[in-house]
Amino acid sequence: MRLGSRKGTSLIEGVIFIPLVILLLLGMMEFGRVAYTYYQLQKVMYAFARHAGTQQNINLCDPGNELLTQSVAVARTGTGDVTADPVILGLQASDFRVRVERYNPDTDSLTECDCSSNGCDVSQGGSAPDFIFVDLVNGYSVTLRIPLIAQDPILLRPSVRLPFGGS
Repeated sequence: MRLGSRKGTSLIEGVIFIPLVILLLLGMMEFGRVAYTYYQLQKVMYAFARHAGTQQNINLCDPGNELLTQSVAVARTGTGDVTADPVILGLQASDFRVRVERYNPDTDSLTECDCSSNGCDVSQGGSAPDFIFVDLVNGYSVTLRIPLIAQDPILLRPSVRLPFGGS
């Protein structure tokens, strides 16, 4: 075998291998961005549940409740200002959903508590819920940014359940 016949093999191997390595690196960076976004959303949900779940005289059954609106603003912007920029781009106050839950000892499970005087609506004489569950109504969509590869958006659905400590 002649030595001259192997001269171009390293160049051809490099031309084939380098785009694959670049694609792999871009994919890892995008996976990291999606994981970071999910982590940030989880922190926002936790901040909302914690702030709302410790408020006194909050009405979780009324979406227009001032304390509930303030809790959304604290979680969404990091401040109590509803006009401030959100921590996560595109996250709106209407994206948050709150569900109140009560522990049922007979079935040893959590059930959604209805907003009535027999349920968890404290303003109508009901008793306070045991847990507050927070999630996003339609999730949060993240689109991967890998050149030359078309991707559908990834829908992130973070949620948090915390004990309710308010009244």
